[in-house]
Amino acid sequence: MSNDKIMQEKLSAFVDNELDELETRQLMAALSQDATLRRTWERYHVARSALHQDSEILLVANVAEKVAQQIESEPSRAGSYRRQQALRVVSTLALAASVAAIAILGVQRLNDKPESSAAALVAGGKPAGQVIRSGTTRWDTKEPGAENALNAYLVEHNEFASTSGIGGMMPYVRVVGYDNNNK
Repeated sequence: MSNDKIMQEKLSAFVDNELDELETRQLMAALSQDATLRRTWERYHVARSALHQDSEILLVANVAEKVAQQIESEPSRAGSYRRQQALRVVSTLALAASVAAIAILGVQRLNDKPESSAAALVAGGKPAGQVIRSGTTRWDTKEPGAENALNAYLVEHNEFASTSGIGGMMPYVRVVGYDNNNK
């Protein structure tokens, strides 16, 4: 008996579900290699369905080959998956860089606020500018109570003007308030 005849008999037994496990594996390996054997297998299934009067008879020839051609003709999704992974990594890194930049700028903004105490200014070691002195009287008023109130107002204003965030020269100028009458 020829090899083709033996394979056809095994194929017929396979269609009728009469092969053991080892022979089934051998036949499946042969089916994956031989296109003629696959076409014979399709014809056997059509004949079996007709004999058993199944309602659905497969009339399309070469189904396995057509399915294999369709699978090969479809574009590969591996490139798009890699692109999605790369975009996900890049977007995560961009988000992390943005958060880090905001944190750094926020810390710098907190550190840039001028200090309100005179001791901190002295410890800062900034060079002193030119001292301008006017006469002994600071205010041109005849009321001594008004001079004290104006001096207190200037000192208080100087303390809070530097913390308000408004720029200008006031953070660099310190007002020394004193009252000649209290000495």
